[in-house]
Amino acid sequence: MAEIKANEQQVKENIEAKLSRYFGVNPKEATRDQMYKAVSMTIKDILTEKRGDFKHEVNDKGAKRVYYMSMEFLLGRSLKTNLCNLGLSEKYEKALSEYGYSLDEIYECEPDAGLGNGGLGRLAACFMDSLSSLDYPATGFSICYEYGFFKQMIVDGMQVELPDIWLPGGEVWLVPRTDRIYKVKMGGHVREEWREGHLEVIYEDSEEIEAVPYDMMISGADSKAVSQLRLWKARDIHNFNMKLFTQGQYTKALEESTNAEIISKVLYPSDNHVEGKLLRLSQQYFLVSASCQSIIRDHMAVYGTLDNLPEKVAIHINDTHPTLCIPELMRILIDEYFYSWDKAWEMVTSICSYTNHTVMPEALETWNEDLFRLKLPRIYTIIKEINERFCRDAWKSFPGNWNRISK
Repeated sequence: MAEIKANEQQVKENIEAKLSRYFGVNPKEATRDQMYKAVSMTIKDILTEKRGDFKHEVNDKGAKRVYYMSMEFLLGRSLKTNLCNLGLSEKYEKALSEYGYSLDEIYECEPDAGLGNGGLGRLAACFMDSLSSLDYPATGFSICYEYGFFKQMIVDGMQVELPDIWLPGGEVWLVPRTDRIYKVKMGGHVREEWREGHLEVIYEDSEEIEAVPYDMMISGADSKAVSQLRLWKARDIHNFNMKLFTQGQYTKALEESTNAEIISKVLYPSDNHVEGKLLRLSQQYFLVSASCQSIIRDHMAVYGTLDNLPEKVAIHINDTHPTLCIPELMRILIDEYFYSWDKAWEMVTSICSYTNHTVMPEALETWNEDLFRLKLPRIYTIIKEINERFCRDAWKSFPGNWNRISK
């Protein structure tokens, strides 16, 4: 790893530049929160430069890329982790002491990123840390939840759940990428037509939502690599209804955009009612559709063809939540790049791998078929085809044994 050249004086100059540019204050006037954000911005600059160098090296070598999809990433506090991994803790401690601060009090300004609630999210975060430390080119994908799982308080011996509002202190680590926005289609219905020797799939009356990426960089310990966690925020693409708003119908005017943007509001909305089930399904498809489009776009930018996708891309799915990645990849390869079913299936099964965290039936997600077909009509037809082909293969292995095949 190339040594990061930053002495105590350079660290101080960088911090003072951030305080002046973004907050209009000098170190004596700065609040603790302003100091935390200025310090974090200087670290983000170092990570950005390192990531740029590593990305060029990966592209030049044509290295295989790892993509990790998870509904949760329990990262902890980025400032402390990155300072330790970059070997800069001591230099920053000395610089901050001259301003009357210690690193420990600056660390306390940062909230835990509200992107996970337990073992699943912590495992995902550890994998990203490990991939960076071992110099693998890796990208994680999740949703940029506005509110995390919840904050717990005990009142009179009872648990009270409050919203986990993490973004005001955590957004300093996020880099908005408005040049990488993708559209995700849900609902409506699909029509199929044969045109110029291939099947053309036409969406009608579907709802379109924009997936806006926010990137967070994850450093490795003593490594060249800086991994990227890409978090998707949902945004309505319809024009704001100014006519309704000027008539005083404010709630109705905001309703459409709110319905779209609710997808990235909360981690794990309650699903004990139909609306909650639809929202969870929407979240999962939103994540995988935007992520798959991003993977394909990045691959095409480097290679100009998808024929070598299995040799250059590995996608790992963390638990059942992102499994719609498989039919979504099939959709893109068949509908947009006109691969045959057999070729697309061969590619997808070579690219995707999966970690299952339990085999208890109650933990494996199931969806009402009518609800699924309503929300994701094209994905539904692809899953039906996957199932029929699997049953045909199972029949060859267990001829006549319908009980075993259906089970």
